[in-house]
Amino acid sequence: MEIRQFGNPAGKTVMLLHGNLMCWRQFEDVIPLLEKDCCVYAVSFDGFDGTGKTTYTTAQEQARKLEAYLLKNCGGALDVLFAESLGCGPAIFLKASPQLKIRRMILSGPEYLDFGILNRPILKIMPQKQYRTAHEKTMPAWALRFMGQTEQGMNTMLSHIPDNISLESVRATWKVGLYLYRTPLPPQPDAAVACWHGEKEGHMKKAIQKLRAMYPRLTVRCFAGFGHGDILNHPELLASELKRFEGST
Repeated sequence: MEIRQFGNPAGKTVMLLHGNLMCWRQFEDVIPLLEKDCCVYAVSFDGFDGTGKTTYTTAQEQARKLEAYLLKNCGGALDVLFAESLGCGPAIFLKASPQLKIRRMILSGPEYLDFGILNRPILKIMPQKQYRTAHEKTMPAWALRFMGQTEQGMNTMLSHIPDNISLESVRATWKVGLYLYRTPLPPQPDAAVACWHGEKEGHMKKAIQKLRAMYPRLTVRCFAGFGHGDILNHPELLASELKRFEGST
C-alpha cells in the first residue's frame, strides 16, 4: 500500500480511495484543485502500488491498514472520505470503525454486483479478462457498454493503471465486488454519507437500497450522462461537489 500526502497540512483532511485496476494517480487531476484548502491523502491499495511486492486480499485488510495509518498520522479523524468503485469496500469498513471519526463519506459508483449462483462462474472468467485489460490497456466494446463509458473516457482511466498487477489481486477485487453487500454491518443512523453515481451506471438501484439500510440519512446524487467512474474525468466538477458536500450541514 502507498499513501501520498498533498496540500495544506492545516486544511480539511480528505482521503481518496481509487477504483479497480487504478492507483492514487486516478486523482492526479483533482488533487491540485483541492490542495490549497485541503490536506489530501491519496491511496494506492495493496496490489496496485506498482511495486509488484504486494497483493490485494480483502477490503477488510485494506481498511485495517488505513485505520492504523489514520490513527498514527491523523489522530483517527478525517473530514471527508471519498471512495471510487473498488474503494467503496474499504471505505464502508473504515466508516464502521469505532476508533475513527470520519465526518463525511462519499461512495462513488458502489454498484451492486452480486449475481447469486452466477458468482462462481464469473470468478472463473472475469478476473482473467480484466487482468488482460490491465496489461494490454485496452477495453473491449462489451465492457464499455457494461460500464456506460465512452472509449475516450475509458482511455483516460486506462492511463492510470499501475505496473505489476497480479492475477491474484484482480481475482480478490472481484470477490469484493461480488460479495460486498453480504457483509453484515450495524446501521449508522447519524452517519453523513452520500452515494454518487452516473446516469448510465447499472446495478445502482439495489445498491442504494442496501446502503440506505446502513445509512438512513444517505443522500444520492446522479450525474446526468455519466458512466461508471466518469466523475474522475471531470476534475473541476468533482472538486466543487466534494467541497460542497464537505461544507454541507
